Amino acid sequence: MFGKKTRARSFGLVLGALFGLALNACDAAPVDVAPVGEVTHPDAWAHAAPTGPTPTALLPGSIVGEGRRARRMSVEQLRRSIEALFDGITWTVTARGPALPGFDVLSATLGEADYIRTTQNNLDPSPLFAKFMDDMAASVCRQAVDRDVAGRTLKLVIAREDVTENLRFLRLKLHGIHVPEGSAEGLEALADLHAEILSATHDEAEAWWGVCIAMLTAPEMLAY
Repeated sequence: MFGKKTRARSFGLVLGALFGLALNACDAAPVDVAPVGEVTHPDAWAHAAPTGPTPTALLPGSIVGEGRRARRMSVEQLRRSIEALFDGITWTVTARGPALPGFDVLSATLGEADYIRTTQNNLDPSPLFAKFMDDMAASVCRQAVDRDVAGRTLKLVIAREDVTENLRFLRLKLHGIHVPEGSAEGLEALADLHAEILSATHDEAEAWWGVCIAMLTAPEMLAY
């Protein structure tokens, strides 16, 4: 009888010891063991300060340069932009009657949705759109130059006496492109156009009228 109690007590002590070891094993930090057959490599990272920028490519070479198609400005964008840029002056057309706003009279032809026949603006460039933009630029620039010549305080086109400085002014105003002071980069073609018209007409106002038309019909103005 005594022997059975002793063996039972000993068995209980062994179970308790095993249970304690299991609890300790659960509390211990896990040890990463690589699966059998998996090849591992030691961490070879080493800190090093960069000596300069390294060339990187954000896009694969096969699609670099691709993007969305260019779109021209909508009629509403042009209507608001022209009035803002030229102090309320807008494109006017005369069709056997009083002068009317061209952006309203020809809105459907220029692709503006009327929500009767179409509900979506047509922003595709076309020869017809380019033709009407030539007419628009000629009308708006003539009104603006005439106001400048008349001596209005707010200069719209002829704002600087120096040709290069005035071209810098117009480039920023109409195209949103800043040319640094004292630089003529990107202005060469416009300067040549001004000189050519001035040589043919001997009229400074006509020269700036031609430059204004060229800038209003440029892609930098009409496309985005």
